[in-house]
Amino acid sequence: MSNNTKWVISAICAVLGIIALIYAVIYLAVPIHSLPGFVPGKKATPGHYHKRAFISAVIGIVFLAIAVYLGMTTRRSTAAGSAAGPATTGSPSQGVGDGGSPGSS
Repeated sequence: MSNNTKWVISAICAVLGIIALIYAVIYLAVPIHSLPGFVPGKKATPGHYHKRAFISAVIGIVFLAIAVYLGMTTRRSTAAGSAAGPATTGSPSQGVGDGGSPGSS
């Protein structure tokens, strides 16, 4: 899997993990009868959804752990690749040895 693919999957997992943790907080903080319309499972009973909050929190933590793992492995592989890569020499296209920036005397 390429590094760009790992970064994309890592970002998606991070966003999904944060959304799942937000749902867990909503399930714990808001009474069942007052849940917003975008939250599934609305019933006219008193109390909070403790099981749904727990499951949402676990899912969020798992997604965030996947995101961190992929991010760290990608970072390690890019660091190892740049350390083991060929040495680059300065060329005029990179701005090395061109006599300074434009407008300098």
